[in-house]
Amino acid sequence: MEKIKYKDIPAVRNYLIEQQDHRCGLCDDVIEPGKAVLDHDHRSGIIRRVLHRGCNSMLGKIENNMARSEIDLFRLMKISSTVADYISNTATNWIHPTFKTKEERAMMIKKKAMGRGRGKGKKPPKR
Repeated sequence: MEKIKYKDIPAVRNYLIEQQDHRCGLCDDVIEPGKAVLDHDHRSGIIRRVLHRGCNSMLGKIENNMARSEIDLFRLMKISSTVADYISNTATNWIHPTFKTKEERAMMIKKKAMGRGRGKGKKPPKR
């Protein structure tokens, strides 16, 4: 294997994108010019494929959090095959207590703004 130089990145990226028929190595959608990145394994440095910026970002988040989340490759395979359906179709009849509606968020911002400047709960000084 050959370690490339920074100046070689565009040529390698262009070569790989041609080999990949201008398709993302992860999602297989067409990659628009300027949206392609050269993906590599951060543990070994080995260049894998060319991906969309978003696909590369998502892949990085997954790889960087697998150990912390106690997810191995086998479990990742199980999760990845069901995640889209889970996100779009799984629901209960309850709302989590940390969720705030648009109105609740606006009220929180208003309360914070009212407390600024004079200290919380203090009245303005008498003249």
